[in-house]
Amino acid sequence: MQTLIRTNRWLWIPLILLVLFSCKQELSDTGFFDEEDLLFSIATYIEENQEEYERFWRIVEVTGSFDALNAYNPGGEGFTFFLPTDAAVDNYLAQSADYPDFEMLLGNPGFCMQLVQYHLVNKSIRSTEFPYGALPDSTASGDYLTISIEVTEDTSIYKVNNIAAITERNIEVSNGYVHVVDQMLEPINYSSYEWLQNNPQFSIMASMFEATGIKDSMGYYRTTASGEIVKNRYTVLAEPDSIYSRAGIEDFNDLNERFGTPGLEPDNPANGLYLFAAYHILEGSYFLDAFVGSRNYNTFTLAPVAINSGYDIKINTGVDTFQIITTATDTSYINYILPLYDLSNINTKNGAIHAINEVMEFFIPEISVRYFQFFEEPEILSARKVAGTYEFVDKDLFQYISWEGPDEITYYKSFSTDEKANSGDYIFIEGEFIINYVVPKVLPGLYEMRLRTEATYPGNATIEVYLDGKKMGSNFNLTSGGTAAWPYYTIKTGIVEFTRYEEHTISIQTLIPGEFKWDWVAFFPK
Repeated sequence: MQTLIRTNRWLWIPLILLVLFSCKQELSDTGFFDEEDLLFSIATYIEENQEEYERFWRIVEVTGSFDALNAYNPGGEGFTFFLPTDAAVDNYLAQSADYPDFEMLLGNPGFCMQLVQYHLVNKSIRSTEFPYGALPDSTASGDYLTISIEVTEDTSIYKVNNIAAITERNIEVSNGYVHVVDQMLEPINYSSYEWLQNNPQFSIMASMFEATGIKDSMGYYRTTASGEIVKNRYTVLAEPDSIYSRAGIEDFNDLNERFGTPGLEPDNPANGLYLFAAYHILEGSYFLDAFVGSRNYNTFTLAPVAINSGYDIKINTGVDTFQIITTATDTSYINYILPLYDLSNINTKNGAIHAINEVMEFFIPEISVRYFQFFEEPEILSARKVAGTYEFVDKDLFQYISWEGPDEITYYKSFSTDEKANSGDYIFIEGEFIINYVVPKVLPGLYEMRLRTEATYPGNATIEVYLDGKKMGSNFNLTSGGTAAWPYYTIKTGIVEFTRYEEHTISIQTLIPGEFKWDWVAFFPK
């Protein structure tokens, strides 16, 4: 296990990198290595192999990035660098409208700096650790790169951002790994809506977002209820025009006729077309590898989308039957929607776009059990990939979790079967505290609220539980309830009726100070 102090790394890591990247450094090989060193740094590896990477080396030179690529990661997790060959740089220039030749590219050191930062990932990652989706940490520019796999008869090819094939993997250097790519990666500077708008195969969907006005909610940033401006992260499930055509929808007018409500403007939230459009946008950024298990994902409208991830990623299973396959011995019903994998994990400033293979109609499901385990927080979602103890001292890291009293909270993740917390993880806080958790939207209905926590240790707290400011149940003494074999105990806090599809705030407050290990909170239909 590792213990990591998690301050706002989005501030301090880029700050250190900014110092290293900020001005042109004098290039020398007097940094880390002498002739007896077995491993070069990223910078020295590029410099020593200029017969293949001379073009990118000159980009490093013009930006003064040698020291940055020569340094060790201040977070202690190494770096990953995707290194374009000379042919990759030339191919980029051949397709570029802005830089028709290499000297013009070098004449814009600001953009060259973006290129260097965009190819540098703030974590050391071998190809065996590649996900089918976003890499587990951001680039030095604060963006996320994605990995897809193209399977051929002879081999499997990893592609970065669905564009750059990795031709040489896992070159180990002193400060991480280098992977060679056959295309130079251009920094992403478009929103999900702009990507759809600029791709003719999604013209109907782009027209729908424009007509309904939803495009205005699909920019780079959004304003929270508290007035804070944050990155606008969401996921689009998108039907290509070919899927609409198969359903008899040839253009936007056909779509509006199929789903629109007569007498209502398209931008009216009560219009069926508006509901249909907003239903295709999931709150939060989810690449395909982030869909785990079976759960509902909140959308920009009144109902969630159900996604079940197993051998396949199945969307809205049981809502409709799209195909019946009959053989001599059996009949199979295809009653779910699938991603079109070759058109999924499309990376934008907002998150992922996934093309889907059927028209996904707006559907309000029956209420079901909803479990919440803090995974809405990007920091928690990232931390849970690696076993460890993560201490968070910077409250600004979080959008959904807040606390008062102690200086820090701790997130603990184990992959051991000995850990009895669900998913092997929990949030820990101790002392005299208030901890708040804003859970995603829950469908209207009557529920019993339950909370699971460790309840055997004599030093545990006695707590009060509040939902949206209203006290739930009595006081809960956490020093008993669990057993040595099953230390976690489920508290039934009370019955609640939700009348709106909206977020809810759960607050835990101490009556008697002590420790509190919070495993999950859930709502069970009554």
